[in-house]
Amino acid sequence: MSKDLSNIPDDEKTSDKLNSFSIVIPTCERQNLMQRSVRSAQNQIYEGDFEVVVVDDGSTDKTWEILKDIEKEDSKVRAFRHKGRMQRCQARNTGMKKAKNDWICWLDADDEYMRTYLDSANWAINEYPDYKIFHFGAIVSGLRGYRVRDAANIGEEVEGPGMEKFKSGCIGTGSFFFKRELLDDVGYLPVAGSPYKFADLAKEECPEIMEWFGPKYLEGGKELGNPWGDDWFMFYKLTRKYKSKQVPFLTYVQYVRRSGFLQQDNDRILNRPNVIIA
Repeated sequence: MSKDLSNIPDDEKTSDKLNSFSIVIPTCERQNLMQRSVRSAQNQIYEGDFEVVVVDDGSTDKTWEILKDIEKEDSKVRAFRHKGRMQRCQARNTGMKKAKNDWICWLDADDEYMRTYLDSANWAINEYPDYKIFHFGAIVSGLRGYRVRDAANIGEEVEGPGMEKFKSGCIGTGSFFFKRELLDDVGYLPVAGSPYKFADLAKEECPEIMEWFGPKYLEGGKELGNPWGDDWFMFYKLTRKYKSKQVPFLTYVQYVRRSGFLQQDNDRILNRPNVIIA
């Protein structure tokens, strides 16, 4: 329910403004993990308008059937489907194009939001109205326990984004959010079938990043990380033109798994008490 601002003086209304958010979740073959991720988005304490846009990238398990059931039960959830596998970048693009609200937040299908994610994001927008991008730290959960990844310092004190201080791996998918209108300016993610082709397309679009990742793949270069690095690249595209405000949040939980274990949809973390979210 929206708050009544009619009797609040104009100089006090900014802090109470309820902004609108679209949470974009791409998923493929993760019918179990995806449900936990979507649930964390649904369970936000935020009182303003938000939607959960889930894109099934051609799953062959029961992902789509489960999503349709969730969509029927919760009007905030909107589900879309690729008939065949188009890879995560196109799924993110589809989600962002389907998004209706003013601010876009990313969430991976195997990660979670804490319940205060959108509430904290709304506070930041109202506190710093001159910014259209915000970034923050995260709680990283691995098989050996938890650690905190602090918000990266990208050189806000200098003119321009200062991206030479911010390389791949310093930001995660859910560790930034941005105004949807910026996509009209910076564009969407390159569409590719592999992280190496994605990196090459990114290097064509922004040749300066070859300073960090080397030349194109066939010439001895490397991918952008994790292994795609699409979160880093979108943040880079945004902050080439617009400064991002660093804020002291830890409202995103990123799960890190062993190589090979990542592809399984039987996350044993699901079977132990979640001391952070509870």
